[in-house]
Amino acid sequence: MPSGNKKPYHHGNLYETLLQTGEDWIRTRGMEAFSLRACAKAAGVAHSAPGHYFKEVGEIFTEIGVRTFERLADFIIQSKQAQPEVDPLFSVCSAYVQFARQDPKLFQMLFHSDRINRGSERFQKAGELAFRELALAIDSDPKKRQSNRPKILFAWSQIHGLAMLSIDGPMAPVGGNRSGLDEEPIRSSLGRLVEVVRNWDKPVVGKM
Repeated sequence: MPSGNKKPYHHGNLYETLLQTGEDWIRTRGMEAFSLRACAKAAGVAHSAPGHYFKEVGEIFTEIGVRTFERLADFIIQSKQAQPEVDPLFSVCSAYVQFARQDPKLFQMLFHSDRINRGSERFQKAGELAFRELALAIDSDPKKRQSNRPKILFAWSQIHGLAMLSIDGPMAPVGGNRSGLDEEPIRSSLGRLVEVVRNWDKPVVGKM
């Protein structure tokens, strides 16, 4: 958020306008061609206006990333609360993939943009909000997070892979077209993921 001593620009709330314009740009045109000048033009303000809040593209991308992570965390929490009868791990994992499918360009930006300042304290804290929900779904005791790290990383790698496949599609045969995953394979994979995590410490029968 802007510091308390910054006043709204004459355009109205310029800060919010630029962020919303930036998000809309990324959703519709992707992040590669984005610039502060282009954002200003799309927002209908002078090309110098973004300089009141953002010195370069990385700053606005980082703030958009913060807000996207916060929305992801809220989406996960709401999904879990709406399904109290469902294993919380399934709810959290399903919400993660669903969020990616609903907002693919912003989701990709979170993990693939080299313009985000990943050392930003705000960005790291926002990312932790979503990651914490996954950890708590695996074990509600936060003190066990470190000992549960292998399970957490396994679950995260699986759901992130499903999320990206849902966006990009799996590899297609020669001459074929890539398309995102259907709902049923996702649910089946998530169900299997929950089963593996819940039986993590049980001996494996048979050999690979």
